[in-house]
Amino acid sequence: MNTSLAQIRKTWFEIRIFISLSIVTIISFLSFLLFKNDPSTLEIAGRSLGLTSILSFRYGYIFVAFLVMFASLIRMWAGSILTSKTVMTFKIQNRKLSLSGPYNFVRNPIYFADLLAFTALSLCLRPIGLFIPVLIYIHYYQLIKYEEEKLTSEFGKTYSDYIHSVPGICPGIRQIREMFSIPMNFKLNFDGFRHNAQYILFIPGLIIASCTGNFLLAILIGLPAVIDWAVIHTIIGVSKESASVGISLPLNRKLSHSKVFRDILYAQCWEDPEMDRIAFGIKPGDAILTITSGGCNALAFLIDDPESVTCLDMNRFQNYLLSLKISAFKTLEYNETLEFLGIKPSVNRWEMYRRLRQELSEEEQLYWDSKKNDIDLGIIHCGKYERYIHLLKKIFRVLIGKKIIYDLFNSQSLKEQQILFNTKWDNLRWKLFCRIFLSRFLAGIFFDKAFYKYIDPSFSFYRYYSKAIKRAITELPVKGNYFLSYILLGNYLDDNLPPYLKKDNYEIIRARVNRIKKATCSCQQYLRSQPVETISKFNFTNIFEWMSAEEFTLLLLETLRVAKEGAVITYRNHLVTRTRPEILKDQIIPDAQLSDNLIKSDRSFIYKAYVVERIKKNLCHS
Repeated sequence: MNTSLAQIRKTWFEIRIFISLSIVTIISFLSFLLFKNDPSTLEIAGRSLGLTSILSFRYGYIFVAFLVMFASLIRMWAGSILTSKTVMTFKIQNRKLSLSGPYNFVRNPIYFADLLAFTALSLCLRPIGLFIPVLIYIHYYQLIKYEEEKLTSEFGKTYSDYIHSVPGICPGIRQIREMFSIPMNFKLNFDGFRHNAQYILFIPGLIIASCTGNFLLAILIGLPAVIDWAVIHTIIGVSKESASVGISLPLNRKLSHSKVFRDILYAQCWEDPEMDRIAFGIKPGDAILTITSGGCNALAFLIDDPESVTCLDMNRFQNYLLSLKISAFKTLEYNETLEFLGIKPSVNRWEMYRRLRQELSEEEQLYWDSKKNDIDLGIIHCGKYERYIHLLKKIFRVLIGKKIIYDLFNSQSLKEQQILFNTKWDNLRWKLFCRIFLSRFLAGIFFDKAFYKYIDPSFSFYRYYSKAIKRAITELPVKGNYFLSYILLGNYLDDNLPPYLKKDNYEIIRARVNRIKKATCSCQQYLRSQPVETISKFNFTNIFEWMSAEEFTLLLLETLRVAKEGAVITYRNHLVTRTRPEILKDQIIPDAQLSDNLIKSDRSFIYKAYVVERIKKNLCHS
């Protein structure tokens, strides 16, 4: 019994961050959903002091902002005394006993700072929000008892005396007076700031809320810092001290070990295949090389009757996804495939999977057998990117309004789309959303920073993406844009599907899926293994912006070697600009006019340039 209890307490400590976040999330949702018609605690308190509702919010949010700022300073001070490795680890660290700085006033200043911040923010909710500090206190009390048992056994009388002389979680009057009487002891370093600033964005958010009376704005502004802290906490918490640091890996190895290659990143392709099909002019006998991604565009290329389509990806799970889609084409009828993939509702996707799994390799079966939740959801929704898109969709519905979004898709002309955007969409809330959720900061949280290594530091994610979305709504017909319908509605419309899912193309693709080959490696590795003059079309999507200019040039040289005379290369520029280097100007010839014409109709709308280049081999030397 004692062993079981000890294990429970140990596990409780190791998952403490998730317990805290769960308490806050559940109570907050109850406040907003079940008690949405009740006044907030701030409003109730203000009325008891004779203030109007407007003044209650104005002064109340400023007061809460002050408390959150004080809590943040205490937490960052405590974090600067220790280190992020000590503060954020999921295990108790007992190699060092810290008794300086804020630890002179309270034994657990980080818990005190959290409790103060949670208490302050809970005042902005309905009265049920006051359960947050109560439950957090109970939670922290259990953690402190567990920690103190371990630290007492390690440090003996020194720590026992410390327990009896300094309060555990809330400083007394004497400690507060001492805290303000010796300000020169305040210490702050980058590590302490970086890993303990999870409440910092609530301060400007609360100031804005005091002017608008809308606490939701404070949440939207403050949330990215909390998400960043939670992600960093988890990464540091599970990291091993023996992990190697500072080793420079070649590009392909570095990316293949990246966190984004640990599962499916893209469940569908986010490049418009019609552009590549026009640029390629595919004909019988063509051998196409394409990046796998979600596999959608590789399947679409089969419509034009190439001899082969080789799908290349460094992430093996992307190829597992393509194999599953191919198996669906081989085994299921058209409407069943739409159900299985997640375009149409279904209650028997797992039964469909059991029918088609025999077409998969043993390794692919083992993977998909463990992904029942993803299959039940529909596999076009199971990528990390798609989950991010679904999060944005929910926020869109709150900020823009479901009716306005549906009105957009019911627009009969570009003029109607433009009027709707200018009058109902492009407001302060939309601009604030773009600032926060279309930022480099948040992109770095959700996606691997290796993707952004070669981006100019001055590049503005906010300006780029807000401009791209405006273009999609005001310059491109929304009715034909299945990318936009997925982003805003969460799925494709019945009459607006990707080419590989259109009914007229289904039997054609089904008859040709065996022409698809898959390889899991980098482009450099694959091309080096191929004989000369074997590939006629190269679809590199936007992989070039993940590599240096030197690596880009080396890959183009290898491409020249395996390309047939007159071969076509296509790729996109997203956040980094890449065009063939001057040293290859005689062998790789840009088709600028075609590129410009095609980018104007790009339904995926996030790319700043589409590059079409043609191979001229008569000057090449092997």
